Amino acid sequence: MILIWGFRARAKAVSMGEFFCTRCGVDRSYVLQQIRRWFTFFFIPLFPVGKPLGEQVKCSTCGTSFAREVLSTPTSATFSENLRGAVRFAAVSMLDAGDRSNEAARSAAIDAARGAGAESYDDTWLTNDLGALDFSQLGEYVTPLAQGLNLQGKETFIEQVARIGLADGPLSPSETLVLESLSATLGLSAAHLRGIVNSTTTPQLPSAGDGPPDEHRQN
Repeated sequence: MILIWGFRARAKAVSMGEFFCTRCGVDRSYVLQQIRRWFTFFFIPLFPVGKPLGEQVKCSTCGTSFAREVLSTPTSATFSENLRGAVRFAAVSMLDAGDRSNEAARSAAIDAARGAGAESYDDTWLTNDLGALDFSQLGEYVTPLAQGLNLQGKETFIEQVARIGLADGPLSPSETLVLESLSATLGLSAAHLRGIVNSTTTPQLPSAGDGPPDEHRQN
């Protein structure tokens, strides 16, 4: 009688959840699988052998397998929430560093928060934030955006905050310090920051015959 035996790797589901699938380009459900070697007899797996070989994250939609590290990338929903919080925190931080009572600066801060998704944000909320937020935590809010925002998104973020500081006049040393901190957290150089501030300060007029300038959108 011929006995057929051997070993084969099998994946066992460990947990499930939602993640951002880079293959699909959107949030998907996933299965976290543990890979182990099994002893087989007549091609039938009977029992695991040795230690686990590793883990993989498998997209339930496209079937692509990824390393476990992919779960550290925030989902689109989480990233959007992080962005709203970071813009609001940065806007209020910039206002606090300048003239809190300046109407133009306050309006710019409110517009920034609303533009990030906080549609109901108003002057009452702004006043409450000025008295409640711990501005030393600004970096904690902005750090998650460093990898999630593309270059244009980072520039737009800095530009929005810079407009708040510039609304009441030239940037003060404290306002400049806020921008420098944000820029460094997002991985932008000091020269890059100066370029963004200069372009925000100096309006770019369209040439004769040109249509209206394109809006600067954040991806």
